[in-house]
Amino acid sequence: MKTLTHQPFLAQVIHHLYRSNRKQQSLLIFPTQLSIDYFQSLFNKKREQESVTCLPLHQFIIMHSSIKPLPTLTLLSRLYRLVERVLNRKESFEQFYGWGLTLLQDFNGIDTHLLNSSAFCASFIQQNKKTVDTFVDQNLLGSLEKARTLSLLQEKEELLVSEQLPLLYESFRESLIEKQEGYEGLCYSMAQPLPKLIATYQELIFIGFNSLTAVEEQFIQQCQAIASTTFFWDVDVHYLDHPNNVAGHYLRQHRAKKWFQKSFLTATYLNDPSKKVWLIETSSIVAQVQAVVTDLQEKTNKGLPKFPANQTAIVVSGSDLLIPLLDQLSKLSIPLHFKLEYPFRATVIYSLLEQLVKLWEATMEGKQMEIYIANLLALCDPFVKDMMQSGGAIGNALSNDPSYQSGVFDLWLNKTHKDLLSYLKEGLAYIDHYFIETDGLFLALNKRALSHLLKYIDGLAAEMDSCSVAFLLNRLKESKICFHQNHPITGLYIVEVAASYNLDFEHIFFLNMNEGSFPKPMHHDSFVPYDLRYNFGLPFLDKVAENSTAYGFYRLLQRAQNIYCYYVQKNSLATSSEMNRLLMQLIFDSTLKVIQSDHAMHLPTRSIPVISIQKDDGVMQLLNRFLVKESSASASSLTPSALIAYLSCPLQFYFIYLLQLKQHVWPKDGAEAVQLGTLFHRVMARCYQPFVGVQMDKEMVMQLGSNIKIKLKEVIAAQRTEPSAPMLLHALLEKLLVRMLDSDRSDAPFTILGVEVAIKQPILLNLDIARKVWLSGVIDRIDTSNHLIRIIDYKTGLSNYKIASIASLFDPAQIKKNKAIFQTFLYAWLFKSLHGMHGPQQVIPYLIDIRSLFLSDYKPGIFIQQSDNGKKYQQIEDIMEYAQPFEGALKALLLEIFNPAIPFVQTQDLEICAYCPYVRICQRDIVA
Repeated sequence: MKTLTHQPFLAQVIHHLYRSNRKQQSLLIFPTQLSIDYFQSLFNKKREQESVTCLPLHQFIIMHSSIKPLPTLTLLSRLYRLVERVLNRKESFEQFYGWGLTLLQDFNGIDTHLLNSSAFCASFIQQNKKTVDTFVDQNLLGSLEKARTLSLLQEKEELLVSEQLPLLYESFRESLIEKQEGYEGLCYSMAQPLPKLIATYQELIFIGFNSLTAVEEQFIQQCQAIASTTFFWDVDVHYLDHPNNVAGHYLRQHRAKKWFQKSFLTATYLNDPSKKVWLIETSSIVAQVQAVVTDLQEKTNKGLPKFPANQTAIVVSGSDLLIPLLDQLSKLSIPLHFKLEYPFRATVIYSLLEQLVKLWEATMEGKQMEIYIANLLALCDPFVKDMMQSGGAIGNALSNDPSYQSGVFDLWLNKTHKDLLSYLKEGLAYIDHYFIETDGLFLALNKRALSHLLKYIDGLAAEMDSCSVAFLLNRLKESKICFHQNHPITGLYIVEVAASYNLDFEHIFFLNMNEGSFPKPMHHDSFVPYDLRYNFGLPFLDKVAENSTAYGFYRLLQRAQNIYCYYVQKNSLATSSEMNRLLMQLIFDSTLKVIQSDHAMHLPTRSIPVISIQKDDGVMQLLNRFLVKESSASASSLTPSALIAYLSCPLQFYFIYLLQLKQHVWPKDGAEAVQLGTLFHRVMARCYQPFVGVQMDKEMVMQLGSNIKIKLKEVIAAQRTEPSAPMLLHALLEKLLVRMLDSDRSDAPFTILGVEVAIKQPILLNLDIARKVWLSGVIDRIDTSNHLIRIIDYKTGLSNYKIASIASLFDPAQIKKNKAIFQTFLYAWLFKSLHGMHGPQQVIPYLIDIRSLFLSDYKPGIFIQQSDNGKKYQQIEDIMEYAQPFEGALKALLLEIFNPAIPFVQTQDLEICAYCPYVRICQRDIVA
């Protein structure tokens, strides 16, 4: 038995079966296959098993549907051909894939929730009369992350307006029904209980459901009309009768319906006084895994496991923790039982795929292949033991040794120049054929990953004539594999919290219970606007996840006796460190004995070393490459980013610009913000590049604004990587670009002197001898009007445009907020130095905070505090007035960098460390 103190929920189902007179079979319908596994581990008497059939609800409905489900790739291929015909547009399948998938998901939602398609399509047509501009106006000024959850139409998708999306939906639906095939929602909507099938069962028993879609509920009602049905709801009055507890959200809705009302029984186990709940604060996610693995090895006084595997479960939300968790559990001799989605990108097979792709590219381009062959053999070694011995044969083939006999490894060398998919299929099939068969977790995972990959490639080959490397890798990188271990009776269960239906355990470990992690925020692109989704009752994924997670959490608590909830402590480096609201609710809204504690990792006591890099001859040699040399005109130069890095953290400057260590870090502002800035700069450069040397009047700038969609489309099409959240990114970019050009129009006329102007200028320093240091940068735009030259720098992120003094630009404590000003000012100083400090024209450092352009009182530029009135700021209208103090401070900074007596040291600001790619070198990622 999985529980000792209380009978598990499914025990009442078993008692019901024992009491019944079984002349015919009973059909038991469960939410998941994992529920069935658990039930069968309890219900193990052969005689009774013969009279019981168990099915997950999905399979039960599909059995009764008149159409069969198709793979997603096949559906997208058919939809692609339909879109080509209906919209008369020509684009590749790869270009269509992203927004086609969104379209397919929307169609599925319409059928799954039984929307009145006529009313919905009419409302959709009416809704689309609202322009993208109107929609963005209401949401743009919110934070990027908040706006990211809203549905916006990208230009590419704006063709799907008015009658076209409804026409696509109806046409696609009809074409699938005609062939008796469909997507899941369509299959469900076409399902009708078949009396002949139902008649073979004495009773239909629906067990432990929580959320049900409209189409699932309709099907269950239809079953009630023709068969004897019984319902068992796994519920506790603690959250069912509490209207503010979202764990009971869906169950309260079911209880209000007449066809479910009588089946709800009132019971409570949750507030059992003998139950203990530990809320355990840990220093990191990895520390949680180590703590659980350590506990699982603990013994009682009698030498028995304190947490028997068959009475214990580890509960996660999402796949983030699966990688370290399975890695640690694979070292223990504990049987496991789980059915989880594991990220394909985290498997060795994905790394092997990357090497195979690089090898294929090398064979097609005639490049050197040895390094890829070596990597391939190393990655294959754990799976196919004879491959390393075959390395010599490949070496002979590569060297065109006449003694080499044509053999199986010709497939790696691609001598017949196969296309990518054929090459991968043949090579991977070979690995699959000779894959070592074992029960080990590592090999089982990668065997499953290999099967997933081969199936995916087969699907692509069936639907596509050719496939680009980027498309293949991007799609697979996003995919997940269904990985399972099957020991339902003796195994330790690893459970996804939202899929923990019907499962009960004596001991439970909840991992990563931080706000924002349990569950993780969900994003779902959709062509259906927010208000239309709301009015038609279409669910929002974040709310579904929140309600399902809360239910899974509370129902697992019901019969368990020892509950351990782990979360990461709050520290200066944490990005999400608040205790989950479910734990806070548990503390204040239950009578449970809640014990709060912390877990310290058992590591040897040691101090974190202070890193200081002395400028010995080797380091000075690295610095010397920034000096002007007569023999080399291509010397390296210090950019504003380099100087900002030094002011922020001298050691970071050393790592980036001297050692040139490769950086791997998630941008502080998120990938979307970085993409937004990059694309904005490229579009503005593309707009003004043809007009260098030309005076722009208001009408010309207005004409640029009318072509902004074309320019934006060209820039995005030229991207090598696919933008994340493309619909939102496109709409925001268009809005920002139009506002920028509106501002330019008000400033016209002006003459464009250059865009993306690379500038390089030496500065004289009195080192041991007088030496010059190269400084450089790339100016976004230079223009002139009324004898004023503007050095323009665009900033799409949050930026400050006011400073107290020139000296504050060189203050390490203030550089974080003054980065944009420092950069723009340095560009202006470089320009003035290059063209003569005493030239007739004024040079203005002109910083434009693009977001602030939407504010009525914003004026671009840099503003400095007035010396006679500390509360007022004046715009810097000529660099010359401030050139001397700026140059003096700049030289002092450079002298410090090149001073051999001053080492490169760590910053004292730990907030900088939080986003530093080298934080682990300094070991500051473990600082509390």
